[in-house]
Amino acid sequence: MLETQAEPSPPWSNAAKLTVAAGIGVSLLLIAYMARSVFVTAALAGFVAFLIAPLIRIIHVRLKAPRGLALLIAYFLVLVGTLVFGVLMAGAIIESIRQLDPVGTIVAIAEWARENAEDLRRVTFLGVDLDLSELVDSLQENLDTEEIEESSGVQVTTDQIMALVGGALATLRAAVGVVVAIVMSGLVTLIVAMYLNADSAKYYAAIMRTVPPGYEGDALLMSKKLTTVWKGYLYGQLVNSAITGTMVWLVLWMVGMPGAFVMGVVMAVLNMVPTFGPILAAIPGVLAALVNGTTRFDMSNLAFAVLVVSIYLVGVQLQANLIAPRVMGTAVRLPPAVIMLGLIVGFAIGGLLGSLLAVPVIATLRDIFSYLYAKLIDRDPFPDRPTLPPPAEDPPARKSVTVGEA
Repeated sequence: MLETQAEPSPPWSNAAKLTVAAGIGVSLLLIAYMARSVFVTAALAGFVAFLIAPLIRIIHVRLKAPRGLALLIAYFLVLVGTLVFGVLMAGAIIESIRQLDPVGTIVAIAEWARENAEDLRRVTFLGVDLDLSELVDSLQENLDTEEIEESSGVQVTTDQIMALVGGALATLRAAVGVVVAIVMSGLVTLIVAMYLNADSAKYYAAIMRTVPPGYEGDALLMSKKLTTVWKGYLYGQLVNSAITGTMVWLVLWMVGMPGAFVMGVVMAVLNMVPTFGPILAAIPGVLAALVNGTTRFDMSNLAFAVLVVSIYLVGVQLQANLIAPRVMGTAVRLPPAVIMLGLIVGFAIGGLLGSLLAVPVIATLRDIFSYLYAKLIDRDPFPDRPTLPPPAEDPPARKSVTVGEA
């Protein structure tokens, strides 16, 4: 038997490396384009998996449960907790909406518009006279109502009844379809998230194996830095939104705002979108105050609306300057202009989900490009890196590989 030592293959030329790298990049972009329809599901699954990971770790490490069992227990607790919380929230939201009296509010708004339409024909804004006659004429035409005759002599045909029933069935079928689609999408997202949590260690190890020799320390430090960014933003934003929504609800309830709870929920949800979210959340509260007034104080609706505007302004300032910095830390701090542009781009790319994830994505890109720039100018990307102890002994030399040949 003739034994020969396996020789390593010759290194690629720079042109070959560049060609292969470009081909891989184009292939990844093409795959991403073809799979763009599943990005939302994948992003939501990753979001859920990221949020549940600490609970799995607590059950697995501290309670000494096997990882598979810890995974099932964590998702069971989250599912049951979400259902119970959803039922409680639904009841409170329905009661809060009942207090707002949506039908009466719409009627009141229409009546106010009918009474004040003439005053809106010509308005001055920032020194510029605006002629809104055409808009006011269209508004008055839509608000004008004719007296409805008594229905005693009205005949309803069979065709009209069948058309009405058919329309109701079509609406019911569409509503059922939407509910089924939402439930199925939620189940798929939950299953994908479970698989992500189950194989997270394998994914991490596979990524670390792609790190070139000598860069393992940089990879570990970058991984820790990016994890801090995402944890600081996602958990911080959830806590920040919960505190801000609760604060708005309690203060509006104390000043006698009808439907204060639903206004707090709106603030908690929209506050997840930085900068624009709290502003949008204040609009329904101010309109409700202007139309319904207060149930506690003897003041005009306009004065109460001004009070509610002040409450929102103070609340937004508190969450931006006091609450958010304390619960989110400094890992995700970005200039306001960058955040606003990122939100616009994120919404254009991924809708509401894109705007929610725009800030941590920008912070991630910031850290990656900062690392690349430091390497380009021969600067240490991690000047405050911890000092690693020297290895106990030199690693054993790799054994040569031989190939037997008859």
